[in-house]
Amino acid sequence: MKRSICRLVSRRISEGTQVAYKRTLLTATPLPHLRDAGFPVRSLSREYHVRSLKPADTDAAGSPLGLIGQPTPETHPHLLQPGEITPGITQEEYHQRRRKLMDQLPDGSIAVVPGYGLRYSTNGIFYPFHQQTNMLYLCGANEPDCALVLQKSQECARGYKMVLFVRPRDKAKEIWDGPRMGLEGALRFLQADEAIPIDHFAEYIKSVLSDASGPVYSDLPSKLAGEGPLDGTHILTGHNRKSHAAQSDPADPSVASPLHGLLTYPGRRAWNTPKIHRLNPILAELRLKKSPAELAVMRQAGRISGRAFVEMMKETKPGVTEHDLCAVMDYHSRRRGATGMGYVPVVAGGENALVIHYVLNTQALRDGTMVLVDAGGEYGGYPADITRSWPVNGKFTAEQRNLYQAILKVQKHCIDKCTENANVCLDDLQNETFEMLRDECSTLFQRNISVQEMTSLYPHHVGHYLGLDLHDTGCITRTRKLEEGMVVTIEPGLYIPNTPAYPAGYRGVGMRIEDDVAVGGPSTGGSPVILTAEAPKEVADIEAVMAGLVGKYNSKSEVV
Repeated sequence: MKRSICRLVSRRISEGTQVAYKRTLLTATPLPHLRDAGFPVRSLSREYHVRSLKPADTDAAGSPLGLIGQPTPETHPHLLQPGEITPGITQEEYHQRRRKLMDQLPDGSIAVVPGYGLRYSTNGIFYPFHQQTNMLYLCGANEPDCALVLQKSQECARGYKMVLFVRPRDKAKEIWDGPRMGLEGALRFLQADEAIPIDHFAEYIKSVLSDASGPVYSDLPSKLAGEGPLDGTHILTGHNRKSHAAQSDPADPSVASPLHGLLTYPGRRAWNTPKIHRLNPILAELRLKKSPAELAVMRQAGRISGRAFVEMMKETKPGVTEHDLCAVMDYHSRRRGATGMGYVPVVAGGENALVIHYVLNTQALRDGTMVLVDAGGEYGGYPADITRSWPVNGKFTAEQRNLYQAILKVQKHCIDKCTENANVCLDDLQNETFEMLRDECSTLFQRNISVQEMTSLYPHHVGHYLGLDLHDTGCITRTRKLEEGMVVTIEPGLYIPNTPAYPAGYRGVGMRIEDDVAVGGPSTGGSPVILTAEAPKEVADIEAVMAGLVGKYNSKSEVV
């Protein structure tokens, strides 16, 4: 072996399973016979690459995997069925997602998908982990510090090679942080073809960029935090202010930072690197239409969350705080199987409901006012998105009822149009919503409501796409015609300022009604499917729930 050093290091997985040797190459010249054997070798001095680990024998591969960094059917049979990686989504479905992505790319293409690392609120105290959703969509890996590389190749049995980068098992660290996926978990549970320690991600990408025979697709940031005194703090200043929270950059530099300067996008191509194409627009097209399994998971998220809304309504009375209702929502969602809230809930009593994204949730609820709650639990990675408005004392006033019925009328009209046959897009529904609400307000307030005034009474859009992200597939415009498989929210609302321009009973009132809707098509008989039907929204139903006249739900979400 000319001018090369080859070290063989024996390594054991924490369960005690013997696996193949890790081979680390340190070479100054290319070694074709090693490249042919699967080693990504480059002719750069003092550069090395780590080959993935494979189970040493079939007995080891068939032995129990044990606890890893996320539930498995063996360790959590109450959460996962055999063959599932996440609730309701099987290994085969994840493979089909990857295959469909690869089918969209030219031969020899490489897709690079980084996951997220932990975010910290203060020294040593981290936020609950939430995985980057493209990563979650393609392989189901749900622990920090992972990255996925897919290489399209007709020589591979599946039509692609899946390389997963993870943190190796470490007994000492697991005493503090719990078990990790490890290399063997990536191979056996997530069905990666190769598993490599995440510390070697940067070197691997360098090799990919040098040797790629086809285009590279990724959404790794080409600009990292640290270029200004406030970069990385998420403090909004004049040069980085976004007009809407959904426009904020979710990029996590924990995996991407070693690659700064390596990956550049069209127009900023670095020397000796391939052009990098955006991956997200391609994945967004795949994620836009949900599979039957995804719809079933989203239906469960809606069922769990809708029944938690029933519990909130039952707990509502004057003197109860917004914080109390937030706690009720969180508790009953988790009790029924949600992993937590899909987003920070809005619990807005009285005039607080005039703030679209009010999340302080600290005020006491007052008799005679309304409360608006926008909340949803997350199940299997999919959040529900529900908004309901109800009277604090359990009875609508005449004015509250009039305003509520106007909004409900518009919402039902838009839901009925969420079908392929209607040939509409979300922007079409927005235009109809705006004009219908304008007519309703003109009737209620007994004067003509101008277009300009209406934009303050109804300042937001009627809906958005929903999926693994609350505002899913952000690069898909709302001019796309609705098709079966899409899931959208329908959420008209009215926000009446507390000014003499409006009748006394309507002043300072904010209301919104929101449901998650699966677009209707041939498999649904042409009708839309409301995924959040358990959350009461008829006036009579809300008042009956608050009066204690309806059945109770147990922790398994069954009526008793």
